[in-house]
Amino acid sequence: MAVILPDDLQAFLHRRERLRYDTSFCEPGQIELLPLDRITLGEVWIEPRWKSDPQGDPHAGEKGYYFFPAVNLVSEAEGYKPEFILLWLPNEQLYGTWDDEHYKLFVFPGVTWADIAADPRPYLVAQWEGPEPGVEFVPNAAHCFRPDPLHE
Repeated sequence: MAVILPDDLQAFLHRRERLRYDTSFCEPGQIELLPLDRITLGEVWIEPRWKSDPQGDPHAGEKGYYFFPAVNLVSEAEGYKPEFILLWLPNEQLYGTWDDEHYKLFVFPGVTWADIAADPRPYLVAQWEGPEPGVEFVPNAAHCFRPDPLHE
């Protein structure tokens, strides 16, 4: 299955450009982007929101996970697993970052690849320093939820 990426991201990867930023103030250090021919569709998952803070999550407080098709953009990071430090959500048409230890997804509404390339650091550190310039993703009824069979 071919992965459709935004045009500006495709052009950037086709030129094999690197993101330029001060790595000394960036938690994952220097990251390397995947070459265009190695981009594939993967999956990230998040837990439902707390029942006390549902923010519209129809499964708030339940045991299970939401699963989302996602495109990992990172091949290497210093001291961290690179997968999904920076990602593209094709269904939502959003860039984001996934915290695989806490099952949190932060997205960057209205952000283009040109925005990220112009100043990568805020996007690369969002899962460590807070989601800004993004927001924590809150799923809705259209998203696939899988109950945890061990906790039903």
